[in-house]
Amino acid sequence: MGHGVTARRHLAIALAIWAALSVVGVVAVLGTQILPIVASREAEVVNEAFVVLTVASVPVLVLVVVAIVYSAIRFRASGDDDGDGPPIHGHRSFEVGWVIVSFAMVAGLAAFGTIGLLEIRGDQRADLEVRAEATQWAWEFEYVDLGIHSKELVLPVDRRIRVTIVADDVLHSFSVPAFGIKQDAVPGRETHLYVTPTMLGTYGAQCAELCGLGHTKMVTSVTVMEPSEFETWVAEHSQQPQT
Repeated sequence: MGHGVTARRHLAIALAIWAALSVVGVVAVLGTQILPIVASREAEVVNEAFVVLTVASVPVLVLVVVAIVYSAIRFRASGDDDGDGPPIHGHRSFEVGWVIVSFAMVAGLAAFGTIGLLEIRGDQRADLEVRAEATQWAWEFEYVDLGIHSKELVLPVDRRIRVTIVADDVLHSFSVPAFGIKQDAVPGRETHLYVTPTMLGTYGAQCAELCGLGHTKMVTSVTVMEPSEFETWVAEHSQQPQT
């Protein structure tokens, strides 16, 4: 009887510590912007996914740490006692509960991720078509409907952009961290991504797939400007001879 009361007391203490630390951890994570820059609607979805995954992982991490630390401190052997502890043959209710909770978390996160993926892909229509061509070791962008070629990517803010990505030689990957997007450029096929910039400014784009000795130099800039400024940029570049 006394042993059962003591065991329940230790369990209650450990659970109280776990609950308190979990609340502190979740509160610290909620509302945090995990991505350094969130400059597109897609990046907002990705950042929210990081926050949700981190919030879900905090109680699990705290549970494991509290169980290990509390057991190590409270039940450590004294003196030269190196014998085994009493055998544990299982606890059916705990095992069933653990499986149910784990399944519910995995199913919930899978559903959340699917919704986010569909939101990122969104409507297959776009306000602007851009073709990104990768080669060792540079990017070139073609504005399909405007007849413009450019070494930098210039986009209007709050417009949905469809980027078609191709590679001339080896496998590359088009990545704009501020937009939360990355898509492989595969020789012999076209890949696509959609992005809607929401913040004015100039950001970095890079190849995110090791593609040879010049991989680290395969970078370019992405400039997001007001639609009126973009129209001026289009007018200026449409008058320049294309090579």
